Amino acid sequence: MFPYNYVKSEIPFELSLAGKSSLRAHYEVKFSSACRTDYPEGNNVFADYFVPQNTEFPLLIISHGYGDASLAPCLTLARLLAKNGVAAFVPYLPFHSHRLPAGRQGSMLTGDARMWFEINRRAIIEIRQVVDWAYTREEIIKDKIGVTGISLGGMISSIAMAVDKRIKEGVFVTIGGNLEELGWGNKSMGNQVGHNCTREECRAVYEQYPEYLLKIKKAGLESVKPAKECFLIDPLTFAEYLRERPVLMINGKDDEVVSPRSTRILWEACRKPPLTWIPGTHSGAYAQSIIINDRIVEFLNSI
Repeated sequence: MFPYNYVKSEIPFELSLAGKSSLRAHYEVKFSSACRTDYPEGNNVFADYFVPQNTEFPLLIISHGYGDASLAPCLTLARLLAKNGVAAFVPYLPFHSHRLPAGRQGSMLTGDARMWFEINRRAIIEIRQVVDWAYTREEIIKDKIGVTGISLGGMISSIAMAVDKRIKEGVFVTIGGNLEELGWGNKSMGNQVGHNCTREECRAVYEQYPEYLLKIKKAGLESVKPAKECFLIDPLTFAEYLRERPVLMINGKDDEVVSPRSTRILWEACRKPPLTWIPGTHSGAYAQSIIINDRIVEFLNSI
């Protein structure tokens, strides 16, 4: 079965009110992941849901990046979006420490390619579960369900949008395409999160990548087996399915993790959607929640 397909079922989402103001309400959410693990921490998804004080509204599902610290700017962005009339749902993804048992965090997680693929697969499916739930909510405008994410969360969001046509728009912050370039073309060199191959091994695998892209263009994603699973967590693989759809990319001018070349590779493959360069390094760029909020609101109002 294609790794991002799953068996849909009526999984209850438990919402509890965590706070309320004249501008928005904040709910804490819990639901069961469609992807079961061998450790209980991974089987429940926790989330924060910020709702504007409107009768109906669009929804953005916001995906944080790798490392718990990346959650804070996502929550800040969610509060700003709700203030501007856009509901924001922020799930704690499978690589957040709350979702992992002791001993499967840090270098043990990122150095195991098979585990890393599974973590990414689960995150994408859980985003799709949130879309399932959103379709049951009368207050959410169904043709205005979108995704956004920062860094790894942006990569995951782009894939979720590509494989799920119910997701109508996407805003991807500090991301790029082609994992060989992402891993070895940046200023830090060797940023191989979730991969333990050498530069030479990575290059050898990615020599097969152009042919793979041609094959999926002809036969479709589900009909072609990749040379390596990492092809299926590379946003560039899915660019074909993002073309002609509303996409905004936001990247840092001084990003030391995602090279400008990697960003442009993905941008060109998506047929050059709007691309905003903002000041800052990788983490410095996505921490600029006010600027990102303004760009997102402008983008949503333009489509």
